[in-house]
Amino acid sequence: MSPVDAGPPVPRRKHQKEGSSWQVETFLDSRKTHGIKAPKPPKAPKPAKQTKEKKLKKKPRKRRLAKKERSPEVSPLESGATTVPDILAPASADFRGRDYVVVDGVYHSYLYITGYGYTSAVTSGWLNALVEIGEGINLSFITRRQQKDKILPKIAQTTMVNRSRMRDVGDTRQDFEELDSAIASGLWMKDEMNRGGEDFYYMHTLIEVTADDPDTLEQRVAMVETRCTSLNMVAKRCDYKHEQGFLSSLPLLALAPDIERKSRRNALTTGVAAAFPFSSFEICDQSGIMLGINLHNRSVCMLDIFNSAKYSNANLSICGMSGAGKTMLLQTMAVRLREQDVQVFIIAPLKGFEFRPACEAIGGRYIKLSPSSGDCINIMEIRRGTLDVDAEIGRLSERADSLLADKIAKLHIYFSLLKPNITDEERNHLDAALVECYRNFGITFDNASLYDETGAVKPMPDQSDLYSILQQNPETKGLATAQARFVTGSAANLGRQTNVDLDNKYIVLDISEMPKDLLPLGMFLAVDFCWDKCKESRVRKKVLMLDELWCLIGASSNPLAADYVLEIFKIMRGYGGSAICATQDLGDFFALEGGKYGKGIINNSRIKVILPLEEDEALRVKEVLGLSDDETLQIIRNRRGEGLLCAGHNRINVAFQPTQMEYDMITTSRADLEAQMQRNERGVQG
Repeated sequence: MSPVDAGPPVPRRKHQKEGSSWQVETFLDSRKTHGIKAPKPPKAPKPAKQTKEKKLKKKPRKRRLAKKERSPEVSPLESGATTVPDILAPASADFRGRDYVVVDGVYHSYLYITGYGYTSAVTSGWLNALVEIGEGINLSFITRRQQKDKILPKIAQTTMVNRSRMRDVGDTRQDFEELDSAIASGLWMKDEMNRGGEDFYYMHTLIEVTADDPDTLEQRVAMVETRCTSLNMVAKRCDYKHEQGFLSSLPLLALAPDIERKSRRNALTTGVAAAFPFSSFEICDQSGIMLGINLHNRSVCMLDIFNSAKYSNANLSICGMSGAGKTMLLQTMAVRLREQDVQVFIIAPLKGFEFRPACEAIGGRYIKLSPSSGDCINIMEIRRGTLDVDAEIGRLSERADSLLADKIAKLHIYFSLLKPNITDEERNHLDAALVECYRNFGITFDNASLYDETGAVKPMPDQSDLYSILQQNPETKGLATAQARFVTGSAANLGRQTNVDLDNKYIVLDISEMPKDLLPLGMFLAVDFCWDKCKESRVRKKVLMLDELWCLIGASSNPLAADYVLEIFKIMRGYGGSAICATQDLGDFFALEGGKYGKGIINNSRIKVILPLEEDEALRVKEVLGLSDDETLQIIRNRRGEGLLCAGHNRINVAFQPTQMEYDMITTSRADLEAQMQRNERGVQG
């Protein structure tokens, strides 16, 4: 191209940095040499008029620092850091087998219920049998809801096709009934979905069987197949596809396509809901104590008696014949409650020595109240600091109810047991003598008089101090005579000052060595102490256990003592506590005043345990608790240590199981005790 064809030069403008005017540059080319005049440069634009607004100052240029050298990015995998997949993934997996896969040394085998392998009609909880089949069996139940607007036309079309096919099928052919059933099912499904509000689902059932070795695995797989056959269900093994079964069993809701196709079954909402496999009763309270094994489904039974959301009160009654395991269960519960930092009191009117080994083993305090024992609790001692049960909560104003008046009221009950035929005149004289006795120790109806100048509790009178006052008044000589046995007689050890530690959190009060005529007094002495301790706080958990309760509220008992026990069961809940009783003679238990006290205690116990009983006693319990015939028969057939647990609305059969250490502490078996004696003898000789 010639220079002429190139055309005139193109001016290039650039903005001056210092002003607003323009400067023109021209490219020197060959046109100057040919005498071609260069075009005139364009006039520079006039500078813009200055406005009153101040010009914005330009920001100073930032100096760029030299870039630091970045370290190359390293992925967590390359750095060797532990990631979530590392934690979740198995250490080893072998998918080469036909009959199983091995993951972390555990053998896994998989089965599925075929789409045609379900029964047409099902009952509630129809998958329970598979869930409760035994150890090493896991069930994956997957459902997918389908859209009605897409499913209903398909059902209508399939039903129409089946009707047309049915015209060509004779009524004697086998497939006639199949087509008739398919048509009826289609019409029923359409009706339920249109009018009944049912949804359409595809469901799949995958069964996982695990074991530590191939032989055990094969036995369990065969057991699953047998159980499915008994339930009219068809289960197929995932041979050569156990890897797909393993991946399908993961909580990813992703079934392998082949397994999904073969295990697909349609169902409506009602059928899917009925398949929910956890309809059997079970008791597994999160903060409870472990009682044993549910005999129905082999699950762990854990009971939290203080769970007010589930149980209206924490009281518990245990019934059972001799040797059924009442003492074992009672002490097992006591030890486990103590491990949860619950204050435990046990009153044993018979065979109290059975509670001593466990008590001393866990650091408790064993107190034996009897004329021959050196242990004593002063019945006249004022132990409480206040009668205001809300004082520790601090939500209300303080009250100064008289502690002395409360103690004197209880001592009137004590003397009513000591002398049943006490007259009103003697009561008045006794009241005056009690006031005088405490006044001699500087104690009045003012609670402040209980403490000396240093703030320590003043010494308390005992029965000998009251006895001397009763002796001085001719009107109270009869009361003094009744009291003499506890002052100068054979039971003087029971009338002295308290000489045992009463602040321990596990206390056993053994009154089994009390003479029969003094048993109501010993019972009152023990219950009065425990009741005072229970009333000290409404916040702290505490349990009062009464063994062989028939001795205290039976036909030979005193109505005053029975009233006292019934009152405990009625109002223990208000003090944040629990009353637990055990009895074996149900005939005597319901004998006093027409069974008033026995029925009252049962009705005020939200939780009941019925251990093995004889047939006549089982029928009596059936009438009182409203048990079914099957439950009554189960009670009669149960073995030692097994029983019916009624907690709230749940009733399950439980095998109550102590640990080996608990069993060694609690056992009353002659053979076990002999073995322990021989071990101790060998230890001494060695």
